[in-house]
Amino acid sequence: MSPFEKAVYVIAGLVLLLIVGVVGAYWWTSRAPGRPPGVRAEAVFLWAPAVGLPAPRRGDWLACWYEGKQTLCQINDIDGSMEYAGAFIPYARNGPISNGELRIDPMKSRLNAVKVGEVFVPLVYLESGEILIPASKYEEGVRLLQRLERTH
Repeated sequence: MSPFEKAVYVIAGLVLLLIVGVVGAYWWTSRAPGRPPGVRAEAVFLWAPAVGLPAPRRGDWLACWYEGKQTLCQINDIDGSMEYAGAFIPYARNGPISNGELRIDPMKSRLNAVKVGEVFVPLVYLESGEILIPASKYEEGVRLLQRLERTH
């Protein structure tokens, strides 16, 4: 085998290794992480916005449930640490939402949020079309949704 042929094989091997590495990195970063301890079983993972390159996985876990005449939601970071927990109010609906209706749409729920203290808390979009807003920022959430309705 000539030196030229050896060089071609080495370069081809390096290119193949690079391609496999990039594909593997994208695959790894697109997989939802395992559910950490302390995160409710019904929680869904909300991916943080993409940064365009293979990067560490980022996002939060979100769970909602009906308890004691109110809807509660909890947000945990990717490692399971609680970031926020509180009451949520349905937007433009009278009456509570039952546990059976609390199926979160993770794609829509990552789009809009209100700031509660130091945490951005998402508006929770349910598969039924209902939207839950943090009770402590209800008016702000309503204004955000009305502004979005006017632009669409």
